[in-house]
Order: sequence, then structure tokens, then C-alpha cells
Amino acid sequence: MKYPFIFSLFFLYTTAGFSQNLLGISTSRYGGTNRLYINPALAADSPSKFYLNIATGNGHVDNNYVRYQAPFSLLRLITDNVPAQYKSADGSIRFETDYTRETLNGRPKNGTIWGEVRGPSFLMRTGERAAIAVTTRFRAVGQVIGASESILSALRASLNNGGFYSIPSSDNKFSANTNTYAELGVTYAGTIWENDGRKLLLGATGKFLLGYNTQQLINRGLDYRIITDPSNLNNALLEVTDLDATLAYTTFLQDRSLNPQTLFSTSAPGKGLGIDVGFTYIDQYDNDSPALRVGMAITDIGGISYTGGEYSFTDIGVNPVRFAASDFNGNSRPQAIAQVIQEKLNTGRAADKNRFNAGLPTSFNFTADYQLPGGLGINLTYLQDMRSVQARAIHQPTVVAITPRYDARWLSLSTPITYLNGSLTAGAAVRVGPGWLGTDNLLGLMGNSSNGINPRGLDIYLGVAFGIGRVEE
Repeated sequence: MKYPFIFSLFFLYTTAGFSQNLLGISTSRYGGTNRLYINPALAADSPSKFYLNIATGNGHVDNNYVRYQAPFSLLRLITDNVPAQYKSADGSIRFETDYTRETLNGRPKNGTIWGEVRGPSFLMRTGERAAIAVTTRFRAVGQVIGASESILSALRASLNNGGFYSIPSSDNKFSANTNTYAELGVTYAGTIWENDGRKLLLGATGKFLLGYNTQQLINRGLDYRIITDPSNLNNALLEVTDLDATLAYTTFLQDRSLNPQTLFSTSAPGKGLGIDVGFTYIDQYDNDSPALRVGMAITDIGGISYTGGEYSFTDIGVNPVRFAASDFNGNSRPQAIAQVIQEKLNTGRAADKNRFNAGLPTSFNFTADYQLPGGLGINLTYLQDMRSVQARAIHQPTVVAITPRYDARWLSLSTPITYLNGSLTAGAAVRVGPGWLGTDNLLGLMGNSSNGINPRGLDIYLGVAFGIGRVEE
């Protein structure tokens, strides 16, 4: 089974290709609109009268199941720059099973791939005490939460490892979600209290969301075993004997590419609303004094309602359902995989519902920032996922990060150190004038079997954004 739905999301995606938090940018006071995605109150703390984000993009992958150890780096893999010796005659990459190493510790496994483009966006101070901002963002996410090691190990071996044969596995639970959508946000932030160098900022962002594509597999209980294919003793089958799950998906992008015509299509299957809300306390006696900023926010409250098929499975009948690798030949896209699973489980069945919801990655965000007048500073960021494992929603992976930095009007340098998904990573970011370039996982871009660096993911971001005019404070 080369491309089962859950495995393509968790393993093939995590070895092919984001951080959604852009810590090198979002922790800088000169981050402008990029700071608002962690706390909208920070709009009223912008040092510029007007800030324009032309475009900022990022790509991120993380997981706690496999470490990457191929002879070429993940950066080469996602940029399609793999040496010819590792490709087949048709140009496809020969990605061997031993290019990854499992982490087997008995814990549930999670994986996320997250790509994002922000902009154009702007932020404008409307005085010393308030600011407004208009932001745009496009997101594409694939994620698996709470998968068992047993099923992932079997699928990683493409069902061909004899050691897995006839070993039953019961009560597997996990959720798999993808979501591709765009958002338009409007932010207002202002000072609600001020006294002797101390002030409290409050901000909120309202969002209109347009959804293009989503798949959901919420598995509440799965029993299976791997058996020899009776019709071909050289092949294996995954035999599902019991299943309690919900499968939902859209097909809007099945025959479309992501282009301006698609992005602005009135027939997009999803529409929704979202909100961010937060406050920030600032303690700074004057511009020649150190500044302390402490903030709390809840972001991405809300979701998208999609037109699409939803199927509930609580009983597969007396005959087990068997999946073979050939069932997924040519079906590497998630929506095609979802359709194959539905047809195998209940051929010809009509959808139970023609509309379903996909939640946003709601999170609680805490930040504490201390900066000296000369530009040196340090930031603590804590992002806590607020969605349950079985939620029909994308999750914001829980993150704890410390970011030492130097911040000036024309130059920023930072080194984010992040704890994410059971792994510690170090990054680096630089801004010169309007240009940003950074990563929250520097070793993830370089690791391969030759240098002995075995990352669990990668992260990269870049952008062009700048402020105009200074706010007199």
C-alpha cells in the first residue's frame, strides 16, 4: 500500500516538504503585520506609522515518528534538486524505506506539513494610542494527530515486511486532516489604560475565510491485520476487521490548479469566519529605558463550512475490507485517496451529509519580551494547541521557544531555539532593510546521511516588508 490516506499525509508529506510561526519575524518589533498572527494587540505597538508587507512565505514540516537520513538533504528534496543517481529513468525519486529511521517509544505520533503565503497586507497607526491593519493569507495544511506506531510501521514498510504478518492490532485511534484556504483579516488595536510608562493594549482581528479543499478522517477505533494476498503470494493486504470513523472530503481541487482564477472563484466549496483576540502589557519608562512586553491571546477561533461528502462508518459487516497497494496506484492526491477508501468501505453508498465543518487551529498564545535600548533582547513564546485529538480541525502544534535577538530599524538578527513535537531545534533569521530570510530549524535544511544530521523536519521563510515613518512616543 504505497499511498494510503493517512500515510501520505503523515510520512510521504513529512519527508517531502513548513514554521507557521516565523519566530525570527514575529518576535521582532519591526515584524509589523507578521506579529499580529500571534497577538493582534501588538498592532498598537508598531514603531512605524505605516507598515507594508508585500509578501512573506514559509514552509514547515515536523513529526515525532521518523528522522530523515537520506543521502540528500530535505532542502534538495523539496526544491527538486536531488542528484540524478537517486532518480529512476522516468525522473522520479527513488525514496527508499531506510532513508528514514523510526522513533519507537510507545507514544502517539503526530506530523504536520504547513505552507503559508502572507500578503499583501498593511498596518497603519491612527495616532499614539491605536492602529488598524488589513491582512491577507493563504494556507495549505496536512496533518495527522495521535497515530499508533504499529500501523505507521506497517505502512512505512509498504506492507511487505513479513514480520508484520498476521499480527492483529486493535483500537487504533487518530485524526487526519487537510485544509487549503485563504483569509482576509481586519485588525483594530488600541491602548485601554496608560500610566507612568505602563500601558495595556487590547486588539482583535476579524477574518473572512474562503476554503478550497479539505479532507478529514476521524478514526475513533480501527482493528486490522496484515495478511498475504491469496491471489499473489508475493504481495500483502491490510485487512480491516472493525472501524468506527468519519470520513469527509471535497473535490473542488481535483481537476483544478491553484491559480488566481481558482482563488477568487465564487464556486469555492468553503466559507467561514474567524477571530483573534489578545492583550499586551508594556512597561517602559522612556525610550532610553529597557522595555518589558507581556501578552496573551487566543487566535484562530472559528472554522469553515464546506460543501462536500461526509460518511460515517460504524460497522463494516461480516466481510473484512482489504486494501492492496494496487488500489492506490496513480492516486497520490489526498482527495483521490479519500474516495478510494470510501468506495472500498461501502461501494456505491451516498454521502450521509453534504455539508461539514473544518475548524481553524485555535491556540492560546503567551509571549514575554525584554529589550534593551541598544537593540539586544530576548523573547519567550508559548503556543498551546486548544483542539482535542479527535477534533475535526487543523491543530497549531504546541511550541515553546526562546529567541535571543538584536533589533534595529534597518537590521535584525535572531536565533530562535524551539521545543516542538518532542524535539529541540535551533534557527537563525536576518533582516536587512526590507528583506527577511530565516528558518526555525537550521539543521533540518542541511541534514543527510553523509553529515550525520538526522532531522525530524524543516523550516524556512522569507519576505519583503518595510515600515514608513516613526511614531513619536
